[in-house]
Amino acid sequence: MADLYESSVKLAMLKFNGLVIWRLGSRAIIRKYSSPSATVFKTEKIDASKSISDKNITSPETNGKDNTSLVAAAFASINSPESEDSRKPSPKSVKLNRHQILDNEIAKANDVNSLLVVAENPIVSRRHALKMVSTLSEWSSSNKVKLSDFEKDPRFLKLCRILAWSTSSQALSSLTMAEDLSTVLGITGDDEAARLIGNLSLTQMIKVMKALHSKGRRSTPLLRALSHNITNQSVPLDLKKSADLLFAMASLNFPDPVLMDRICNDVISNLKSNEDKPAVVTSIMVSLGLMRYRHEAALTALAEWLQTHKDVCRASDVASAVVTFGTVDFVPPMCDGLMENALLLKEEEMVKPSSWLDFVFSLLTLNQAREDHLLSTVRPEFIDKLLSSGEIPIPARRKLMAIDAYVSLKFPQQGLRLAEDISVGVPIVYTKEKALYIQSIMDTFKSLVSADAFMKRECYSGMGFLYDAEFALNSKCHPVPLEKAVNNTSVHRIAVLGLDYHDMTRRTVVPLGVNQLYTKLLEMKGFKVLQIPYTEFNPKDKLVTRVQYIEKRLKQIVSDAL
Repeated sequence: MADLYESSVKLAMLKFNGLVIWRLGSRAIIRKYSSPSATVFKTEKIDASKSISDKNITSPETNGKDNTSLVAAAFASINSPESEDSRKPSPKSVKLNRHQILDNEIAKANDVNSLLVVAENPIVSRRHALKMVSTLSEWSSSNKVKLSDFEKDPRFLKLCRILAWSTSSQALSSLTMAEDLSTVLGITGDDEAARLIGNLSLTQMIKVMKALHSKGRRSTPLLRALSHNITNQSVPLDLKKSADLLFAMASLNFPDPVLMDRICNDVISNLKSNEDKPAVVTSIMVSLGLMRYRHEAALTALAEWLQTHKDVCRASDVASAVVTFGTVDFVPPMCDGLMENALLLKEEEMVKPSSWLDFVFSLLTLNQAREDHLLSTVRPEFIDKLLSSGEIPIPARRKLMAIDAYVSLKFPQQGLRLAEDISVGVPIVYTKEKALYIQSIMDTFKSLVSADAFMKRECYSGMGFLYDAEFALNSKCHPVPLEKAVNNTSVHRIAVLGLDYHDMTRRTVVPLGVNQLYTKLLEMKGFKVLQIPYTEFNPKDKLVTRVQYIEKRLKQIVSDAL
């Protein structure tokens, strides 16, 4: 009998053409090699120290009988066809199916009882609990239900326990406070919270975005999840929701381009329904400026609304629009009426002196400022107003220095100049990213202008900004020593301005208004300005490619000057 059993095992093994070695305690993967008789089991790599002491790993030499039984059982199972009726879904698939049923029941619920009935199910997860609490929160905020309808309900208290809320009062505070993050962030960490975002309504997602802004918490996984889910919502965003989202995104420095475009398109569609609320329009305009987002269609629609509804607009609304236009260097077409209203504004109409300075500086970047505008900001009386709020911030000082430089170059007959102490102690340095970008430009210039006598680097303009290099060329694009270029009208003095990502607008990528102003000031001083934007100059390109780009640009500058 034993011989007959052994023969059957051998026949089964010969059927598969190879020696089979079973090794318990490790997973095996069959790999077929070119030899028809070679079937090898490739075991997963395991820790050597664990394999030595692991009692579950049994040597095939010491347990041959057990291996024979396993082989026989294995081949027996292969040879016996599996009946379709005997197949049963795995517990995991059944569990997933039940979760889907719960999701459907939550979605169909239209009152407190039908929603809380779902909470009686024993497999309610934290995800389901969050979805039900979020629904109750939305119903409560819209006055569809009252807190007293469910605050003492045992089923609601069960949800609170699932969500790790020790008391119902903690849950109720989360329902009633729009700025409270506990509905999401109090449950789990950022990654798991991000996975739960899809269960929230649009209103709830906007509340979470606002809460992140109010708490100054820039959680990238959560922000990405919010951006993705809000973008995919089919419900249009009204102006209030759009303004709230844009302001939160600007405060958190999270200008997601897909969501930004979605918001801007909804803003364009919904502006027509707004007749008497300029505050929400101004909020949207300001946020676009803060994020340097040059969505020309949206900016044009907003400007047209301000122009059409000038009777309900305040002076601050018009001034804020001008500041945004100056930031992104864009004046919407067919909006001459808005700019005319802007030029009529007076300093007394501004809430703060700094607002007047920002307004005048923006007019200057747009080439719209009058002489009286500019002179009003450099007078000692205005400087005293700025100082009344404390020390003048560095960005404001740079604006004053640029305005003063423009006045001295454009209106030299004016003896009025900015007090010298305004420019004292104003640091003008590169950021780390900008320094690396400029270094790549300077390394490229070494192949064109090698000697220090021909090029000056990191030049302080005295006008509130640095320009990256200065050199001179003759009409044949050959370098000329700087000392020979002074007061020599036959050579071209070149100023270099490298423009990295932070110097350009988003969406429509062009230099910011402030960089266009710096270019203009340098031109007024007799320079030909070579702007090198990051969109055209890649530090990772080969040296010969970078040199060819700069040579081409220089030849164009010289030819345009002839």
